[in-house]
Amino acid sequence: MREEATTKNSTKGKGRLKREATEALLIDAFGSVVQRGGLRNVGVNEVIKEAGIGKALLYRYFGGLPGLIAAWGEKNNIWPDLSEFHDVPADLSQQETPALLKRMILHHANALREDPLRVEILAEQFMNPTPISAALNEIRKQLGQEHREIFENHPVIRKHSDLMRILMGAASFLAIRAVKAPWYMGTNLEKKQGWDGMMTEIEAIVDAVVIS
Repeated sequence: MREEATTKNSTKGKGRLKREATEALLIDAFGSVVQRGGLRNVGVNEVIKEAGIGKALLYRYFGGLPGLIAAWGEKNNIWPDLSEFHDVPADLSQQETPALLKRMILHHANALREDPLRVEILAEQFMNPTPISAALNEIRKQLGQEHREIFENHPVIRKHSDLMRILMGAASFLAIRAVKAPWYMGTNLEKKQGWDGMMTEIEAIVDAVVIS
């Protein structure tokens, strides 16, 4: 009896491990397909072909492409790590404040520009909705929620929250352009010189508004 129970538990364990391995393979395949062709061209057939797995397993484990995208978002650290900004002292001096705000904006902008997948997720919301739009919107909310918590909890950042929203919006747009269409008003944002020039101007705006 004990031997039979052990055999059953062993079988269950193997089945669970097999499922986890299959799920991981599908999640990784989704990421590979997106990197090659972008979010607008990804589909179930492309993913299962990449993974070498039958379509039925994708639907059994994830319920379809939106479920797979949600799992992919949970597994991957899609957004920039903002942990360094959670414990910033509340009593920053007037000289320290611009440095913090500039560091936050540039951290956000550079993290987006350096990761095309982040840009894909951000840019998708400006296009016509697709069956995967709702799942991607949930992933985008992760970034918005963390930014919101920092803006609301830190008195210095809260004081300049409108300025931060405007400049982070500008930085996001420039990061999208750098990846998707790098030439912008005569500047090549894909090149270090062009990108650094734009970031320098953003820093100058922070100094002009906060220090003046």
